[in-house]
Amino acid sequence: MCIEQSLIDITTHRLTRSVTMRTAFAGGPLLSIAAIANNQPGKIGVMALSFTATLLTFMTLSLASKRGIGAGDVRLAAVVAMFLGYLGATYVFQGLALGFIIGGVIALLLLITRKATRNTRIAFGPYICIGAVAVVLFGV
Repeated sequence: MCIEQSLIDITTHRLTRSVTMRTAFAGGPLLSIAAIANNQPGKIGVMALSFTATLLTFMTLSLASKRGIGAGDVRLAAVVAMFLGYLGATYVFQGLALGFIIGGVIALLLLITRKATRNTRIAFGPYICIGAVAVVLFGV
C-alpha cells in the first residue's frame, strides 16, 4: 500500500481512498487474528486506539492547516497507525513523528534551494510511509 500510495501521491497529489480502505479492511482483521493467535489480544486495543487517535489528530491538523494536510493523508496516517499499533504505541508515535520530520526537512531544503515556494504543494503521503517503514526496519 505504501509504495502504491506514494507513487500515486507524488504524481497526482492525491491518495486513492480505495487503496487505503482496502488495506484497512484486510489488515485490521488479519492483524487481530494474529494478535489472538499469539495470545496478545491487547494489541487489538492498541491498534484501535492508535487508529482513532491518529484519525482525530490528523483531522484536526487538516482543518487547522487549511487543507495543507488532505483527507487522503488523514486516512493514510490512521491506517499506518493501526499497523504500527500492532507493534506498540511507541512505534506509532515514532513512525508518524519521523514522517513529519523527514517531510519538513525535505520541504525546507526545497525552499532553501528555491525549487519550491510556500505555496508549492508537496505530497505528504510518501513521508508518512517512509517514517513508518524506517521505524519498523531500523527501530529508530
